[in-house]
Amino acid sequence: MRAFLYIGLLLMGFACQPVREEGNRATYDTMTHPVATDTLIVAEPEPAPATPVVDTALLRLSRFYAGLPQYDSNHYAPLEREDAWLDFHYAMQLNWELMDSLRLRKMSAWQKETLAPAYGDSQVVFYPFSGPDFLHMHRLFPDASEYIMAALEPIVELPQPDTLSASVREKLFDSLTVSLRDVFGKSYFITSHMRKDMKQIQGVLPLMYFFSVREGFDVIQQDFLYLDSSAREVVIPHHQLHWHTTPGVRLILHQPTTGAVKTVYYFSISLSNAGLRDRPEFVRFLDSRGSYNTFIKSASYLMHTKDFTRIRDLLMESSAALLQDDTGIPYRAFRDRLDQELSLFGEYARPVQSFGEEVYQAALDSLYRVQTAQPLPFSLGYHWKTRKQNYMLINRRKASVGRTL
Repeated sequence: MRAFLYIGLLLMGFACQPVREEGNRATYDTMTHPVATDTLIVAEPEPAPATPVVDTALLRLSRFYAGLPQYDSNHYAPLEREDAWLDFHYAMQLNWELMDSLRLRKMSAWQKETLAPAYGDSQVVFYPFSGPDFLHMHRLFPDASEYIMAALEPIVELPQPDTLSASVREKLFDSLTVSLRDVFGKSYFITSHMRKDMKQIQGVLPLMYFFSVREGFDVIQQDFLYLDSSAREVVIPHHQLHWHTTPGVRLILHQPTTGAVKTVYYFSISLSNAGLRDRPEFVRFLDSRGSYNTFIKSASYLMHTKDFTRIRDLLMESSAALLQDDTGIPYRAFRDRLDQELSLFGEYARPVQSFGEEVYQAALDSLYRVQTAQPLPFSLGYHWKTRKQNYMLINRRKASVGRTL
């Protein structure tokens, strides 16, 4: 269990830098609130919101993988007394609290004070090249009701923990801890690490459960699906996902404290030109949402290359607002467009060494030097060592948003 100690020490070092159950389904009880009245008018009560249906087995499974105790006494109780789960629980508590104080609380405050007033309200957020990172997307767009994530990492159905041996469970928690090390310490997943870690932690779902539950949600429904040629969602068994070119998973999240219900999609697809050419149904799926807000971070500068121009153009035309760092769409693509408004945050720095000088943006660097950028009070991206991070908010004028199909 050395991984637990490693992450704790990493974050502490970082902090010191200056810097009615029914089978497996149940429903939540709802509370009704009195309707305001006066002596002249009696307001008609609004219809009560639909009570979300809960897959109890899924809810329990997601809390187990998040390292948080169950709501009730159930068959997970003996598993949560094992050293492997207890070590994972305490390590995650420590590291989450450190990350929350160093990064997440600052992000939430910045979102509320600076970001939310600057972009138009949108019920949909698209996060390309996301991996399983629900966490940062939700912190920056907490009021959306639907999130769409897309990346190469696979979707694998998780086995029930009590069907695994104790030694396998221990290895699984070790692997899950190691896979989280980059998010805790650096704020992003490293692709080469993900390829290795995914073999042990069974695809993106454990991490998506982890982030969702730790963000205060119950994972109450899950469906494996694909998009047909008309972009309709077709629910299928997990073992059929690999038969289709646009496999996905849909999670329904419920926040007990507010009653909010959110839908999260993750599609395991390539967003390259060839990938979108072979998956026109995914583009239709996005188009069916109308405009949406887009979030891009730590995207390996893929949209700077000729192989990712289709996704770049799609985002430019359909995003109501686009929040990105310099690894997203290159500044040259929107520099001269009159239908967009640009706001700068943080400080521009040359790309980290692993990406090379070819993705350095001299024009963006110059813009940061002549235009006053607003403060960015947290570190989120590749420059985690120096904390010289930059973000841009590109707002499309409302009359210009949307594409002609």
